[in-house]
Amino acid sequence: MKRIIFTIILLNLAYLINAQEKTLKELVAEGNKAYVEFVDVKKNIPEAQNAINTALTGEEWNRWTLVEKKELADFILKVSVEKKGVNLLSMASDGARIRVITEVCNLKGQSLWKSKRYQGNASIFTGFAALDDAMRKMVRRALGDEL
Repeated sequence: MKRIIFTIILLNLAYLINAQEKTLKELVAEGNKAYVEFVDVKKNIPEAQNAINTALTGEEWNRWTLVEKKELADFILKVSVEKKGVNLLSMASDGARIRVITEVCNLKGQSLWKSKRYQGNASIFTGFAALDDAMRKMVRRALGDEL
């Protein structure tokens, strides 16, 4: 009998702990606060930090309030950016290809969702701005379509 009661108590405790965690949909709801964690994979594109913040607060997205401290946030938006190669057309621009992966984490750092990898290209169609193209794809495809 003691064993059954102990098992019931443990199951209830486990249920209560899990019930306190917010779902992904609740975390990323419009109006919530996001802390943006920027990861420059090859440490060669520091200007991406400003581009990410601009894209997230621009008129095309602007769903969340960005905060400076993790403790004030509802969730962490981890954005990894990688600059790949340079070609003749991109020498005057910000790089031939810029890859971006977006990830939503809870405040404990546990990954709840991860986007596909999107690539921004420097071409005549993107105004030779691979970084801007990558940010557009991050907002429209990763956050807009996938999430």
